[in-house]
Amino acid sequence: MSSSQRALSLVVILALCLQACAAWKPLPSSSTLLATDCENLFEEMDRHIADYDVADAGTARISGFLQLRNDRFLASFATDNLTGDAYGAWLERLRQLDMSARQIEWRNLPPEANAQLEAAFGANVETALNICGHILTEQALIYPRRRSQLLSAIEPPDAYSTWQRFLGFYFFTRWAIVEGIRREQQVLRESFTNAAQDHAVTDRLIRYAPPTSEALELAETAKILEQSARNPLGVPEPSADQLRRLFSAFAPVWAVETASDSDHIGTVRIGADGDASLDVVKPVVYTLKSHTRFGDQVLLQLNYVIWFPARAAEAWLDIYAGRFDGLIWRVTLGMDGKPLAYDSIHSCGCYYQIFPGEGGRVEQPRDGSEPILSPMPIPGLKASERLTVRLSSGKHFIRGVVAEKPTPESMVYGWRDYNELRSLPTPDGRHLSLFDADGLVAGSERLERFLFWPMGVPNAGAMRQWGTHAIAFLGKRHFDDPRLMEKLLRPLGN
Repeated sequence: MSSSQRALSLVVILALCLQACAAWKPLPSSSTLLATDCENLFEEMDRHIADYDVADAGTARISGFLQLRNDRFLASFATDNLTGDAYGAWLERLRQLDMSARQIEWRNLPPEANAQLEAAFGANVETALNICGHILTEQALIYPRRRSQLLSAIEPPDAYSTWQRFLGFYFFTRWAIVEGIRREQQVLRESFTNAAQDHAVTDRLIRYAPPTSEALELAETAKILEQSARNPLGVPEPSADQLRRLFSAFAPVWAVETASDSDHIGTVRIGADGDASLDVVKPVVYTLKSHTRFGDQVLLQLNYVIWFPARAAEAWLDIYAGRFDGLIWRVTLGMDGKPLAYDSIHSCGCYYQIFPGEGGRVEQPRDGSEPILSPMPIPGLKASERLTVRLSSGKHFIRGVVAEKPTPESMVYGWRDYNELRSLPTPDGRHLSLFDADGLVAGSERLERFLFWPMGVPNAGAMRQWGTHAIAFLGKRHFDDPRLMEKLLRPLGN
């Protein structure tokens, strides 16, 4: 098919925009031709994405379905025998995941690649991708064979490398790691002290507070969650304003022991040379929503992500030190509006720990996988209280979590959307992702990757993109596992 023929076909597709986008309806008799044109468009774009190495690793492609992508949360619905509106809503979420990723990849392509695509297809490529996504997805909705193929092709992404574990004799070498992990967890557990001791050293403590102190009543939070979950999949999807209010209400204060420039929270920048850096003059917390499944409910999670310029070396040869360091603090909200639990990792996926909320406890795994670090429960907050998360200098380990009323703060942090990191502007007008095609932050490699190579975590210690966090060396565990909370938490007394 010539470029002019493809352009003509896409014009026809654009003319069908209202029909294609408004509802899931069978296509006219020309659907085979239109589907072929759409497949050509997706394939050509994927070729450019691969050639220029701008693939986004936050979600996974689905074999045989160019217009869909999945993540661990949506993959968990593949075995639920969805029907009717629920199946259609699930398909649309898979399509939206792909569309969001493609918009980012399209923006990150160099201008010459964008020009080639626009010349080849003679239309607004992003608009055409959206419409073509609907057309191709309809096939998986109305044709049983395509539905069966899709359900067979859905696989949860895996952040572990099977071949690394095989060649590294994982089942033998892992025992050399077990004792080290237990000692490390004991050190982290002992670092938690009572509130008075935790706040005793203040000469080098810098506090970072949220820009607003908006509070939400428990009943109002529960109402937002309940009303926003009135959709076929029962997924809480607060509006942009509601989400802003939730992030503000549950935002922590960061209290960072500051011994060097590496201990300042900052804003991620990318220079004209493509290298990332941190602007510590402007402290920022990046926010990201996620979801978990707990029993027959879907719960909303609020993720707060901070970045440091580096993890400082403690000796001339420190295998854990290196450029960039990050920490994720996550709040999982029950449908009653109360935090079910708080948990955290560094952006390498390391140092996972969980703090059960009121009335909960952590159950240690019995399958031989890595033990869970749970230093303390966090009871319900009183009126006007906010959590302060205390971080050590250098390693940026969590040393304590304290509920306290507002106090004078040294600095106020700003808000940014975590997804901005997937396509950051450069001084010369381009856009580049902080993360490479494997979801890693270039330049954040640690020497520890050689020590932990047999554990199957590619480039262990490097900073990672959301959706690629392996959080255990023993067994397999992912930070965005949709059943992680369900596996770890039990009510008190059970």
